[in-house]
Amino acid sequence: MNTYLRMLGYLRPHAGLLGLSFLLMVLFALVDGFSIVVLIPFLQVLFGGPSVTTVPIAPDHFMGRVEHFFKYELFTFLEEPTALGTLTNVCLVILAIYFVKAVLGYFQQFLPQVVLERALRDLRNEFFEHIQRLSFRYFQRTRSGQLMSILTHDVQLLKSAISTGVYRVTQHTLEVMVTLFILVAISWQLTLLAMLILPPIAWITVLIARKLRRVNRQLLRRLGDITSALQENVAGIRIVRAFSAERFEQRRFNRDNEAYQRNMVRSRKYALLGTPVSEFLLAGAVVLILYIGGRMILLDGSLAPETFFVFLVASLKLSSPLKYLSKLNEDVQPALAGCERIFAVLDTEPDVVEAVHPTRISGFERQIQYDNVCFSYEQGDGPVLHDVSFTIQRGEVVALVGPSGGGKSTLVDLLPRFYDPTSGRIEFDDHDLREVSLKDLRRQMGIVTQEVILFHDTVANNIAYGEQPDRKRLEEAASAANAIDFVEALPQGFDTVIGERGVRFSGGQRQRIAIARAIYKNPPILIFDEATSALDSESEMLVQQAVARLMENRTAIVIAHRLSTVLHADQIVVIEGGRIVETGSHTDLLARAGRYSRLYELQFAELPA
Repeated sequence: MNTYLRMLGYLRPHAGLLGLSFLLMVLFALVDGFSIVVLIPFLQVLFGGPSVTTVPIAPDHFMGRVEHFFKYELFTFLEEPTALGTLTNVCLVILAIYFVKAVLGYFQQFLPQVVLERALRDLRNEFFEHIQRLSFRYFQRTRSGQLMSILTHDVQLLKSAISTGVYRVTQHTLEVMVTLFILVAISWQLTLLAMLILPPIAWITVLIARKLRRVNRQLLRRLGDITSALQENVAGIRIVRAFSAERFEQRRFNRDNEAYQRNMVRSRKYALLGTPVSEFLLAGAVVLILYIGGRMILLDGSLAPETFFVFLVASLKLSSPLKYLSKLNEDVQPALAGCERIFAVLDTEPDVVEAVHPTRISGFERQIQYDNVCFSYEQGDGPVLHDVSFTIQRGEVVALVGPSGGGKSTLVDLLPRFYDPTSGRIEFDDHDLREVSLKDLRRQMGIVTQEVILFHDTVANNIAYGEQPDRKRLEEAASAANAIDFVEALPQGFDTVIGERGVRFSGGQRQRIAIARAIYKNPPILIFDEATSALDSESEMLVQQAVARLMENRTAIVIAHRLSTVLHADQIVVIEGGRIVETGSHTDLLARAGRYSRLYELQFAELPA
């Protein structure tokens, strides 16, 4: 219930339009009910008037007056001197009623769709905005296909749940209430018989609901597995082909698909069970009404034939919403399972949060200091960094070197607060990073990663990412990054759409676009994860030239995989096993004949010191 109430909360901002929708539903239900009642004078015209010699006086209680209106006063109001004239009036009233019903029917269905789409728009915006705030740890343990499945499939299920659980249930409930009112006014005895069917239908509905919720939770997880498998396969298709792993990937997908199919069959088994059982119970109720009503007409004449006919029409009309309500679980329970997944993401709190009153900064003035920093990715895991302490002065080029897996990338990820240290602190111009405005902090940094991320957008929007492109700055950034020649040679130049992940460009071209992006941002601090090892000689030379321009007059932190790129660094920090084992300049470290010297000899023994 809490999940459903929270889901309905997204309708609250649109309360005005929602109220108008419900008002139209009420009016539609009343007009729809009257369209049944108007059959009584029509049948009375055919049978020569009410089936009494003298019209009785209307009772003094409400339901009695309503019954009197249905059976006698409505005919009297439409009656003309001739039967044909009365028939004409009745037919005109029926036509007018159905015209009003059609108009109300259109708007009472259209306006809820407007409210629904606006509510889902708000939910998608909130979901996407929340994902932007989640910590990197969350994305490390969550498959992207699961998030895609939630944002698309589960939100669509939510649409079905609101449409079914709010609008259609309200619509059918109003229809049931109006129809029951008519039935009671015609014959409360027969109505009581019809009501006997409701408790067993309600019991069946609740029983099936419990089964469906459990099955559909599993079903949605399986759908997320399929989406993830497809997304990973498309993203890594080059590796799949290179390793001839098509059959392996097919078997993996078949396994997830088979599990999804089994859960879907179970879901449909329970979802479809309610309809035939409810139809059988409804049929039994109708047969009972036919028998008792027939006795009332044939034995004691307490019920007029035309009134009994309208009672049957209303009873059959009542069966449609009751059948719908009995299969409500088919739409609502999968959606509630989807809601639980949506709200599970929205309820996930980020590990990295901004201070309540963050310190605002406008630049980088003095130094960055790591003070006894320790870090673990997950609670209970072994530490990745152990008591790391060093200082980066403004304007310095600091190189981080060491074996793979030693903690270099983790160390620089702490600086823009992608993660927070498990213990220790990092200071930015004497401010603890945890107290600094995240936006201000990250505005000071340009990051060029080994894995270049480009978006399915124009070259201009990729270089000026997050800002409005300025043509002069674009050209200057592209020139400085040695990218201007190949960009201007593109069909639409800077306005060329580069394709998803930049697949139309070579590795060197993608890297130069990424460097142009950092130059365009013009940050005082540069974090550079060297990525030239997979490039050809010409591309590597162009990228290295661009990097050199990018590092001019900036504080730079370079994760060096090739030691030749850090020979002239102001400070080299050697990291191994999550600890700093050496620091110093290239010349000093060689003279110590320590870990750096051994790394150097392995890579570049032929170079002069």
